[in-house]
Amino acid sequence: MTDRPAERAALSACIVPRARAAPRPRAARLPGLWVLALLILAGPAGLCAAERYEGIAYVRGTDRIAYRETHWLFDRGGVRERLVLYRCADGTPFGRKSLREVPSALAPDFDFEDARDGYREGVRSDHGVRVVFVRRNARAALETRPLLARANAVLDAGFDAFVRLHWQELGAGRAPRLEFLIPSRFEYLEFTLAGVHDAVVEGAPLRRLKMRLAAWYGVAVPGIDLTYAGDGRLLEFDGVGNVHDAAGKNQDVRIVYPAGMLQSQVSDSEIARAAAEPLVSGCAP
Repeated sequence: MTDRPAERAALSACIVPRARAAPRPRAARLPGLWVLALLILAGPAGLCAAERYEGIAYVRGTDRIAYRETHWLFDRGGVRERLVLYRCADGTPFGRKSLREVPSALAPDFDFEDARDGYREGVRSDHGVRVVFVRRNARAALETRPLLARANAVLDAGFDAFVRLHWQELGAGRAPRLEFLIPSRFEYLEFTLAGVHDAVVEGAPLRRLKMRLAAWYGVAVPGIDLTYAGDGRLLEFDGVGNVHDAAGKNQDVRIVYPAGMLQSQVSDSEIARAAAEPLVSGCAP
């Protein structure tokens, strides 16, 4: 994870901030239902661009905050990277994710860890071989398997790159399919994006779509509802997320990404501090 000295040093190499607006998605591990609400930004090679945005996850149907997300996006050595802190309702960080868009934005390397129970998952490139890894809890050993190749493979935040790639196709009413990696199962599940509805709300264009399992039984499984701005920026996610509650269960959440919480001038020292910030082993009730 990014709390290792070498990775902290690498993150601090980002030194030239640049403002830019973009989508906001994120990803997960519960088969069929999870958060895919992290953002993809394609920046010019060699330019270090940095920004920060916030996500607030509410227990669905209530105004109670389940957790918070803080995302930093930046370029390093021509590669788009992401750092995410997952926070308790009071702002204390309990989880962290690092992500690099290699070999592609659709299928990046990533590493997520939740310090409350020790769960860890991700994909790494090791001497030309890509490996999926999972640690079930703090006491378990790290499990690894080779990453299987798929024509329409999407990993973690690569979901948002997939949406952007198929933006016009979605607007034309077609329903593209993708195979999304579930690290905890070491396998892919096939999903369909459909139910696209474009609207204008308070003068702003919106696009709503639904993600469902492509299998025949997918109609019996609640889907994930996503709302995007007309420019492709994720505004809201509704569904079962990958972040556990205190009982270790995946939460049914509504995650809002307020446009007013986008900061386009972020320093390298702020990113380095976020990469090194200690994670707590539990959130206050």
